[in-house]
Amino acid sequence: EKRHPADFALWKKAEADHVMQWNSPWGRGYPGWHLECSVMSMKYLGESLDIHGGGIENQFPHHECEIAQAECTTGKPFVKYWIHHNMVTVDGQKMGKSLGNFITLKELFSGAHKRIEKAFDPLVVRQFVLTSHYRSPQDFSNDALVAAESGFQRLRAAVTAAREAARDATEAKADGDVAARLADVRTRFEAAMDDDFNTASAMSLLFELVRDVNTWQTQKLPPRAWQAVAELFGQLGGDVLGIVPEVYAQDAGASKDVLDPVVQLCIGMRTDAKKAKDFERADRIRDQLKAAGIQLEDGPDGTRWRRG
Repeated sequence: EKRHPADFALWKKAEADHVMQWNSPWGRGYPGWHLECSVMSMKYLGESLDIHGGGIENQFPHHECEIAQAECTTGKPFVKYWIHHNMVTVDGQKMGKSLGNFITLKELFSGAHKRIEKAFDPLVVRQFVLTSHYRSPQDFSNDALVAAESGFQRLRAAVTAAREAARDATEAKADGDVAARLADVRTRFEAAMDDDFNTASAMSLLFELVRDVNTWQTQKLPPRAWQAVAELFGQLGGDVLGIVPEVYAQDAGASKDVLDPVVQLCIGMRTDAKKAKDFERADRIRDQLKAAGIQLEDGPDGTRWRRG
């Protein structure tokens, strides 16, 4: 019924049994899809929006129609920045209800779907999403989630180590070399986020910091330096990306001070087993601790432990 290819419906005629019906100068009907979004956006967010998101498939015709309506109405720019995310795919095919290859967040978090082997923490799923640029397609698979979970565990271990080492911080200033390194990471992180919301590059910088933590743990940093590290993790990974909570769910139980004597006892039993060449028992102790969320790390200075 268009008179011109660029025409679109502002108001639609309602059939007798349609759920939405209002009187108008053009007859009884309801607003078109494009008009709904323009009206709701401007009602709650004002005539000009800073950021408007949506799937790339909505760019035409939906968002172009929103612009036409809003800017013809107000004479002002409707949106400063458009963030159109690309598709999630499964085996290279678009994920969608019509294709029957979709999976819900509820299924991801509960593990109740044939495409995944277990339940995944919501923060792991968020990390999986952040590792790709939003304008790029992202292929969904169980293996991709497992890889994201492995990275999430490494990040959590580094954040937890920094927080625990910072507990007794009293110095006024952090270590100079550490402070310079943290400033460099912050600057490059902010540049990545300013570069079209490049979360993939921003995530890689968080993992640079994870590697730094693993190195710094052998260098006896002062607590204040660790506090600066923990604060940067919280600001970049928490406030900006939302994958570093103030308290990890896995760490909400007993504190390390409470657990340490028990874990040290287990480490001692494992050491004795290894000295007696009872490696089967030593491995069993290590595996049982791992199952309980305790990771042992053997090094030249002995065995350390961490949650993870």
